[in-house]
Order: sequence, then C-alpha cells, then structure tokens
Amino acid sequence: MTAVLADLVALDPCRGRGLSADLTAQLRDLIARGRLAPGAMLPSSRLFAQDLGVSRNTVMAAWEQLAAEGYLVVRQGCRPVVAAQGGFAPGPARGPDDLGRNGLAAGPALSAWAAALPAAPAETGLRPFRTGFPDAREFPHAAWARCLREAARRPPPGPPFVANSPALQTALLDHLAAARGVRASPDQVVLLPSARAALALIAAILLDPGDEAWMEDPGYPGSWAALRAARARIRPIPVDAGGLTLPEDGPAPKLVVTTPSHQFPTGGLMPLSRRRALLRRAEAAGAIVVEDDYDGEFHFDGAPVPALQALDEAGCVVYAGTFSKATLPAIRIGTMVVPRPLLAPVLAAQRQLGLFAASPVQDALALFLRRGHYRAHVRRVRRLYRERRDRLVAALRAHCADRLDVAAPAGGLQLLATLRDGGDDVAVAARAATRGLDVLPLSRLHAGPTDRAGLLLGFASCRPQELDAAAMRLAEALAVGDADPDLVGSAV
Repeated sequence: MTAVLADLVALDPCRGRGLSADLTAQLRDLIARGRLAPGAMLPSSRLFAQDLGVSRNTVMAAWEQLAAEGYLVVRQGCRPVVAAQGGFAPGPARGPDDLGRNGLAAGPALSAWAAALPAAPAETGLRPFRTGFPDAREFPHAAWARCLREAARRPPPGPPFVANSPALQTALLDHLAAARGVRASPDQVVLLPSARAALALIAAILLDPGDEAWMEDPGYPGSWAALRAARARIRPIPVDAGGLTLPEDGPAPKLVVTTPSHQFPTGGLMPLSRRRALLRRAEAAGAIVVEDDYDGEFHFDGAPVPALQALDEAGCVVYAGTFSKATLPAIRIGTMVVPRPLLAPVLAAQRQLGLFAASPVQDALALFLRRGHYRAHVRRVRRLYRERRDRLVAALRAHCADRLDVAAPAGGLQLLATLRDGGDDVAVAARAATRGLDVLPLSRLHAGPTDRAGLLLGFASCRPQELDAAAMRLAEALAVGDADPDLVGSAV
C-alpha cells in the first residue's frame, strides 16, 4: 500500500504552497474521487515519508489536517483509515451556465425578495452622469487624513466598543440643528453604515409581513428594496411638483417613506401645508414617517427649507441622512435621528443586526465637524455644484433641446430631463452607455409600467468641460432614435 500510494502522489515544491499543504491537497483529491475508498488503511507516517522523500513531520501534518476535515480517522498507535463519510469534498466548479437570471448560483431556493433582485452592476468606474456621487477631487483629503490619524492614535475613552460615538452624536446634532433645524438630544442620533441601513432597520422593527407602507412613486430603488425585504404591502403613492401626494382613501399606513426636501428623482419640494397635513395623518394613524434627507446639504436657490422633523411635535418622524453625498462615498456613515419612544428598540436592533459604522471613522468625522472642515467644504462645493448644474442645463439646451425638456433643480446632485416625445428611456440609456455615459432611465424608478420617460443625470462629479462633452455624447444617443433592435430594452 505504501509504494502504491506514493506512486499516486507527486509533490512539487515549486507549487508555492509548501510540501505539507501540497500533500494534503493531493490526498484530499484522491479520497474525494474515490481512488482511496472508505475504510482503506493508509501506511504509517514513517514508511510513507521514506517513500516520498520528505520528513515524517510533513506527513503527520497532512494526516492531522485531513482528520480535522473529516477525511481520515486517526487514532493514537494506529494507522490512519479513510473515513466513511468522505470528508467535506468540494463539488465541481460551477460554470457560467450554472448561474441564475440574477447572477446567483443555481441551487438553493431563494426567497421571493432575493429572486427578484436585479443583478449587481459591474463596476465600471465613475462615468459622466452617474447619480449620487460628489467630486472626490474636491474633497480636503489632507484635513481628513489628519483627523483619521489623530482618531486612530487616541485610545477609546470608555468601553472597548461603543456603537454610537458620543463625540460624533454631539457634533452631528449641532450641525443638523443649525443647518436643517433638527430638534433632538445627542443620544437620539444613531450612526449606521448607510442611510439605506437606517430604513432597513426601521422597517425591521416596525413592519410585519403584510403591513401597509407608503412609498413615493417614482422613488429611490434602495427604499423599495428595504420595504420589500420586510414583506410590507407597499402602496405606491404618486408624486407631483410638491413631492408625495396624500391619498384620500385606502388603509392607513404603518410606515411612510418620503424625500420631502428634494424628491427623488423629480426634485420636487414638499410645501409647508402638505408637510403639516402629512404629519397630522401620521399622528392620527400612529404611523412613522421616514424622512430621507439624502441631498439635504445642497440647496442652490433661496434659503433651504427646514427638515420635516423640525415640525414634528408628536414624535412620528425618523430623520435619515448620509455623509457620502457631501464627503466621499467611501466614508460609510449614515445618520438617523430617532423619536425617543423608538430609541430603545432601534438600539437593540442595531446591535442584533450588527449595523455599526467603524469607530475610528466616527471619531475622525467628529473631529472633521468640530474643526470646521466639513462646514467649509460643504460651503465651497455647494457653490461649485451650482455652477455645474447651470453648466449642464446650458449644455443640454444647446445640444439636446429638440429631444429633452430640462429645468434647473433647486438642489441636489442630479437633474431630471424628460423626453419630449415620450420614447423608450431605457433604450436611450443603453445607447448612452455605449458612449461611456451612466444614465438612469426614469421609467425604471416607477413601481410599474408608466408613460413617463426621462433621464436622471448626475452633474456633481464632472468638471464643466466634462459636462459639455458628455452632453454632446448624449445628443448622439438621442439622435439615433429608438429603432436600434440591438439596444431597445437593454438593461443599463
């Protein structure tokens, strides 16, 4: 047996994984393929090592690893025996044909929510018109690096792990109170990996399957996904120039998700009268309103309207925001200001679900806020992004006026251009993608089929000359028409 087994093994030190690991891998493969049958007795480590020309320790290390994996049964004073169960042998590698529609490996039955997920888009880099991204070139990287280094050098002042940094809670609330009118105590500020995590957490603690939830239509895909994951009964609520409209009939909601200060994607601003009406409806129904203030820092025309939360007297508004739009997408900190009655369950759910932002980044951001770097940066890029908005509006009117209606949004990092003749905005977006543009079709943001066709175009991450060139490429995509059989209906 010793000589036969040695003939089946060919150790090669040039493989770069060590002789013991190489021997372990080859024996594992022999057992998995049935060349070494269950119950077969292997040679002693001393004789096997002699036949292979390696040290006895090399063989014994392989025996121990294979025993730990369940391939061998090893008892003191006895030769190893191949285990009856055959260990944890990996199956054959899957090929592209084994993948399902959404790119997940075929096999385990998915939940309805997971099965409906679109495939994750390939990372193509930041291309012109990508929505929701600031210009990282304008960020004060040196100041941020100093704050990171200082935060990393400081030992934690209290327990070894704190989910929500008191320093950042205080600094952030000071900023939100001054900039957005938010009213709360520092302990009501919850720090999360993203604003999406805020909605997912609130949905998890409030919604049982089948509970009524209102969602803007059209609206943010991440919000739709969070509500679907909670198995809520989602009622799409139409929007107009004033954002979310208020239905006159139907069941009362348990949760309402809205972007009142800059509706996504239309850019509408909810007027004061409708804000008060929404709060009255929520209070009467015992509902919670999640205010997604995703673009709250960027108001270009006139004084910014205070947050909906600033009007809330009944404690029914959860304010959610993010730092990624005003700083860097890599700074993964979302914020949530929670009504006090919800605070205990929110903190319990945060801990159970592991929704924590990195502590050193929290502490660095607190320094960044307290030292005025954040305020100065936002003030500067707000002016810069307003100029870019105006430049894109002018470029689109110069190159695409025959196909697009364009209006300058009052704020935000993107604008909505509507197709004049209706048409297929998905096909236009696909043609734009072949020209290196990242365009989001409006129809994809609706709950169902719609006659509305438009293009959502980000402008913050592009410099003026880049916007001019991108507008000309978009004009080319529009000029092709909607009759290209290879691109009509293509995914973007």
